[in-house]
Amino acid sequence: MKATTVSLLVAAIAFLAVGCTPTQQGAARGAAAGAALGAIIADGDDHLKGAAIGAGVGAVTGAAVSKKKQQRSSPYYY
Repeated sequence: MKATTVSLLVAAIAFLAVGCTPTQQGAARGAAAGAALGAIIADGDDHLKGAAIGAGVGAVTGAAVSKKKQQRSSPYYY
């Protein structure tokens, strides 16, 4: 049951990312990776807090990296 729920959640997130800009997709990927790492790194019963902090940091970092990558690939990007 848990695996089915996780699979449906991942599919929903992937479906929602289809219409996003590259910067938004980078933020979503960063948030997902940050949440996973934050939950793993957090100690004790603070996995939810670690996931929330990781998601926030990951979203900001993912958006910044994606935006910089987009700027480098297009000479007309402002």
